[in-house]
Amino acid sequence: MDNNFVVSIPKELKTIKSKLFFGLTKRQLIGFSIALSVGLPVFFLLKNVSLEIALYGLFFVAFPVIFGTIYTKDGMPAETWIKLYLEYRYLNPNKRYFKVSKKNVGIAAERNMINEKRKVRKVKPVSNFAKAN
Repeated sequence: MDNNFVVSIPKELKTIKSKLFFGLTKRQLIGFSIALSVGLPVFFLLKNVSLEIALYGLFFVAFPVIFGTIYTKDGMPAETWIKLYLEYRYLNPNKRYFKVSKKNVGIAAERNMINEKRKVRKVKPVSNFAKAN
């Protein structure tokens, strides 16, 4: 018997997602059920006012949850990507300034980063032992 089967193996196994129900992943099932549980009460509360307003209310309440469920960028889910973007944009400054302190005076002088306007105090030894060396 000839048992030479050719099976294609994907290059990246992390991109394969297991499908659970109706071809949806576990993340999608949880996200759609949250969107449904949040959107339906809004729809039924606004249905007495107008059907058109109820549909808009359903859309605006459920859309962020559905967006977070489906959208991925660079292999990351939406909430991870948004968190990283906010950290980069607002929490961490884009420019980092070098500040001369007592600890890094030697490095600053070596790299010519000391302003002429500012005078750097020389640290005097505290004990006699430091003077002897």
